[in-house]
Amino acid sequence: MRNSYRFSQLVRSLAAALCAIALISAFHFWSTAFFQHESVDATLASASVTQQTKSPFTVVAGDRSAARKAMEPVLSMPVVALSADVQALIELNKFQRARALLLNQASDAVAAGDDKSLAATLSELGEVSLLEEDIDTAEVYLAEALEVFEQLDDEVAQASVYMQFGRLHLLSRQRARLASGAYDSLLIARWKIAHGQFYSAEADLYRVAESNLGLKRFGAAASAYETLYRGYMKVGDHYQAQVAGVEAIKLHTSAGRMFDAEAMQQRMRNQGISESVFDALAPELDALTSEFENSVKAIGVARDQALLYNQLQARGDVVNAWRFREQANASLAKASKRAQYRSQPDVLAELYRSNASMNSARDSLLKAQRLYQQYDIDTSNLQELQTQIY
Repeated sequence: MRNSYRFSQLVRSLAAALCAIALISAFHFWSTAFFQHESVDATLASASVTQQTKSPFTVVAGDRSAARKAMEPVLSMPVVALSADVQALIELNKFQRARALLLNQASDAVAAGDDKSLAATLSELGEVSLLEEDIDTAEVYLAEALEVFEQLDDEVAQASVYMQFGRLHLLSRQRARLASGAYDSLLIARWKIAHGQFYSAEADLYRVAESNLGLKRFGAAASAYETLYRGYMKVGDHYQAQVAGVEAIKLHTSAGRMFDAEAMQQRMRNQGISESVFDALAPELDALTSEFENSVKAIGVARDQALLYNQLQARGDVVNAWRFREQANASLAKASKRAQYRSQPDVLAELYRSNASMNSARDSLLKAQRLYQQYDIDTSNLQELQTQIY
């Protein structure tokens, strides 16, 4: 009996020892794994912060071995990080000043031979133009940024630019559809006026005018006000007709369409609008005419400076070339938007041209997705953009 008791005690002691050893081993394994994981996270975070200081697009992929890859956290998809100064200007709607600041930074990067900073700044310039919905300018800057990032073999930065291109093509299609919708509403409003239903079209016409002003289609906005003028005249509201007609005249004048402005004035005179209205309007029209003429001169100077930029670039004098690019931007800043966008494509032409935008958006976003996936970067934001393709 005593021997049996001693044997059971021995068995319990051995079992306890084995449990203790197992617990110690488990704790050691857990603590080692924990601190290794923390070390990897800290290293990656440090690398990411270091790279973000140099460029807002580059992410260090690290060792691509299977063991390392298994411990790496999923990285968030990089976005175009505008500097604090640029962001502040954008929030104040001072896009031209933001662009001038970035062009100055780009010129300094060219002078210093810092291609990484140049590419990042070009991408920021593209982003500013996208936020301003200046599609043509954005496309130029993004194409240049992509070319430099390709030379640097920075694939994550390339993916970021491809994503910007995707947004650009989506915006192009959206603006074309808005312009087309506004034109449809204008035609429907004209039909209603012809059939004695002006007041059911009145609010729609004001929305058409505002929509076209937002799209910088100033001629189309003037057409909407001319239609309002005809509608008010038809229902006998001469005061509102006068207000709408004057707005159409000012839009035509500020965009350099002097014949259209004069034709509208003559039509209003023939339909009984008092001559005193045009006498009071004359000083403002003179000022708008002078503004347009000065804008045309500024646009011409900017075009010449852009040509000098191209010629110096071709000769390899890139530093002085970029100085002319800065000057061209400063000259263009003196021109009014109504002068810069005085000529716009016909709605049907713009809508037809935008048909290819969806394919271009799809291609750009797929390229971005493939590059991001190579570096285990979360692409949920990109997928949200892809859902907008139709």
